[in-house]
Amino acid sequence: MLETYEEALKFIHSLPKFKRTNDLGNIKEALSRLDNPQDSYETIHITGTNGKGTTTNFLANLLEASGKRVGMFTSPFIKEFNERIQINHQYISNDELVKEVNYIKEKVAGIPLAEFEFVTILGYFYFRGRVDVAVIEAGIGAKHDKTNVITPVLSIITSIDLDHELLIGPTLQDIAREKAGIIKPNRPIITGQLHESVRGIIQKEAETLNSPLFSYGQNFSLKKYKNNDFSLSFIYYDDKLSVEGLNCLGFEKTTAINASIAIKAFLEFQKLHGLKLDSDLIRDNLDKYQLPGRAQVVQKKPLILLDGAHNISAIYNLINSLSINYENKDIIVLYAGMKDKDRHDILDELVPKSKHIYITKLDMARSATKEDYNLSQYSNVSFVENYRDELQKIVSHLTDDQLLLVTGSFYLVSDLENYFS
Repeated sequence: MLETYEEALKFIHSLPKFKRTNDLGNIKEALSRLDNPQDSYETIHITGTNGKGTTTNFLANLLEASGKRVGMFTSPFIKEFNERIQINHQYISNDELVKEVNYIKEKVAGIPLAEFEFVTILGYFYFRGRVDVAVIEAGIGAKHDKTNVITPVLSIITSIDLDHELLIGPTLQDIAREKAGIIKPNRPIITGQLHESVRGIIQKEAETLNSPLFSYGQNFSLKKYKNNDFSLSFIYYDDKLSVEGLNCLGFEKTTAINASIAIKAFLEFQKLHGLKLDSDLIRDNLDKYQLPGRAQVVQKKPLILLDGAHNISAIYNLINSLSINYENKDIIVLYAGMKDKDRHDILDELVPKSKHIYITKLDMARSATKEDYNLSQYSNVSFVENYRDELQKIVSHLTDDQLLLVTGSFYLVSDLENYFS
């Protein structure tokens, strides 16, 4: 019997990190022993290379505003583990977490589960009897992702780009086929703006499964987009509705696109349930709650940003948005990457637009170390062993003509979010 919150977390983190199989048999057996809690409420399933968490949060905001009790399952966490399982933006409590972990642990004894499988089960089980609908963010991929044991009322693919190539690649088309696994028969599928090379893969799967497909740029979009010092404004529109006066925090157009995806999903959810479409509700609640670690400002003067951009497409959008919106500021970067990421492609994006880049390592096996980089080719890149010590020096010398960007890994962002808090 686990007595404390710390013991419950220690048990969860003691489970294997990765399961070397795509099989969903173990998690299905475990959920069956718990009477399949994931089937007792409606779900919306979200995958995508980037933008999953942001879209999940926007959509949860809208569903809550409509009077629904909304579960939200996300990863990774930034401040505390409990972030991963929320109801109406209230984290699962420490006491409830201990109680549920003990119960599940006993019920699924003997089934070899990886950490993410157990956490997924925990989320699905906790939501039973407590929510009307749960917005579920996939981990990696979709078809073989451990969350993919639900029949959602609708599904979302936010984006398809290169990431986790070793697990679901190696090509963009392979990744698209994996993410297409989120599409369910006769259930709507909503997508972001997809590369021409993979759009056909998603369209074909949707047609095969008789799933209505709504794509950003084709079936819905945004216009009159403006960025004014971390405040985005735009108009959402589709063939039936236009919602003006929309605002959300951020500095990247992709944030507004993710918001548009969430709005379209909300409108389809309302339509499926015969509920009214309320533009004022959308306008007033789209950005009611924000997620930490995504374009998060932790200091305004001088400007310090945290953003868990951890793959090449996210870094491209991030550094280009910053360099355009803050063309008069020198960008200083603190970056940590993983061994399985496209580190040198990422550096090639960061270097031309940054005054200086400090690369560091994390205290974990996956983290890239100094030996994993070829830094001799860059004149404005250096490696630091202890990023906390270096951070103090960087911050102490920052001027109002500079901004500091902490990026590359949610683990780094998580640690330094707590540091700045």
